[in-house]
Amino acid sequence: MSTTIRRYKTDSQRMALMKRGMIFFRNTSVGCLVLNISTGGAGLAVESDAALPFAFDLEIESEPIRRHCILAWRLERRLGVTFEFDRMQCPEGGPV
Repeated sequence: MSTTIRRYKTDSQRMALMKRGMIFFRNTSVGCLVLNISTGGAGLAVESDAALPFAFDLEIESEPIRRHCILAWRLERRLGVTFEFDRMQCPEGGPV
């Protein structure tokens, strides 16, 4: 099992969130619902069957940072991601 997936599965301090989010990659954006979140990752439900890359940025409604995410798993329109903390950014593009 990869380190990314292992870290996602062992991260048990999840909190239900249910906030709108936006996934950004290669000049593309895809809407999503952030189902739950923890310090290490989140569970998302995407609005479409769009192909997503292995890594992308996530903005969560009313939060001032953009998180860099690594895809841990995907099942149809639901997916789990881990956060890459050293690359978190403000929406304007600067580091946090």
